[in-house]
Amino acid sequence: MRLTLGSPSALKQKAPLVVLMVSDGKASFPAGDLHQQASKLLKSKTFKGKAAETLVLHATSAAGPRALLLIGMGKAKEITSDLVRRAGLIAGAEGAKLGAKKVVLGAVGAWSLDAASLSALGEGLVLSSYRYTVKKPDTKAPSEAVIISGMKGAAAVLKTAKAVSEGTNLARELGDLPGNIADPDHLRSTARKVCTAGKLRFKSYDNAALKRMKMGGILAVNQGSDKPAYLIEMEYAPARYKHTICIVGKGLTFDAGGISLKPASGMEEMKYDMCGGAATIGLMKAIAATKPKGVRVIGIVGTTENLQNGSAYKPGDVVTTGSGKTIEVINTDAEGRVVLADAIHLATKFKPEAIIDMATLTGAIVVALGHEAAGLFSKDDKLVERLQKASKNTDEKLWHMPSYPAYDEKVKSKWADIRNSAGREAGSCTAAAFLYNFSGGIPHAHLDVAGAAWEMASRNNFPGGASGFGVRLLHNALCNW
Repeated sequence: MRLTLGSPSALKQKAPLVVLMVSDGKASFPAGDLHQQASKLLKSKTFKGKAAETLVLHATSAAGPRALLLIGMGKAKEITSDLVRRAGLIAGAEGAKLGAKKVVLGAVGAWSLDAASLSALGEGLVLSSYRYTVKKPDTKAPSEAVIISGMKGAAAVLKTAKAVSEGTNLARELGDLPGNIADPDHLRSTARKVCTAGKLRFKSYDNAALKRMKMGGILAVNQGSDKPAYLIEMEYAPARYKHTICIVGKGLTFDAGGISLKPASGMEEMKYDMCGGAATIGLMKAIAATKPKGVRVIGIVGTTENLQNGSAYKPGDVVTTGSGKTIEVINTDAEGRVVLADAIHLATKFKPEAIIDMATLTGAIVVALGHEAAGLFSKDDKLVERLQKASKNTDEKLWHMPSYPAYDEKVKSKWADIRNSAGREAGSCTAAAFLYNFSGGIPHAHLDVAGAAWEMASRNNFPGGASGFGVRLLHNALCNW
């Protein structure tokens, strides 16, 4: 979807759909059939302009817009960027429903678009254009959205919003695709295409290379699959930079649990176990488009399947990782952390200022936080502060979870350096404690996105499926580093 800027006169033109975001339940409308209808409805309180309230009017004359969508924004002083993003989602969906190729949007009432709300509106519009490609979509998204704004720098704001949302949509597509399509080879080829298009450095390590590198963690998980595993590197490096940050994503393209088999009910959703890796690829797509200054970003994805065959790794096995540390396998369904052990170790080779990993790591975090937020784990207060600020800026919610020394003790093993499961108690916290062992003392944040990365029910006009969580969040954090 193209995002362009327009003047107030565009609201009067014969556009397929004009969208007016109404604050405080009142507004001054341009002359014309539909606008006068809208004015009467506001005066009669038929449309009250409550937050996310909508009303569609259709033209009765040949002049002016063919349809008018009113979106309530509530009280001007209470409007949030999250509500504005939601308005963009509503506008895009209504445009698709009406078959409108172009949508014109403006704010009316006591509120006007500032930089933050303009960005959120652009994001909502582009996010609304996502269509899952395997199944033929019922509707086509509008190809252009014209936003009424005279704000200085508006074009640059919309350019960034579009880039970040397109990266998010790529992550959503990778997550929604079934495991027989979005397998490790597909993730690798998608990452390669992103790097080629964005002029990023790309490198991948296949099974032969992983064996030479002694990456025994990812190779152990891969033993149950007939498809190869990969560690994928994607690097953005501006001409001058002061900071190097590594983003690591878990890319389990299907997780049946291995020998510790998952229950059959809901197992089809385990195609989403690669959402951390998908978000990493989507983030690098956004980074390539926006080119943040002063920061070198390296995206690393560890990808494989976790299945069962005669060679699959087993509970009780001891695995030697690339770092040289050994892992006692307690539960083969705690495989994501075993893959991340090698992926995080690879990140340390770049001597970054910080490592941030994203992983659909534990069901425990869904029990704790639901689908509202991701769990943030880190022992570095400055890194936590950076990520919490980015969370506030983007409405991708994080909740800082504890990293007590007791959790480090729980993952120690009698038969190896550490064990990959410490049982049900504090399951998300002990998983994070496990990961800290591989970051080599580098400031490390772990984002457990198991609840935030996908949800089958729709929420606040966002359809069910993969959410692309983490792309907006980390892009904001990196651009403000």
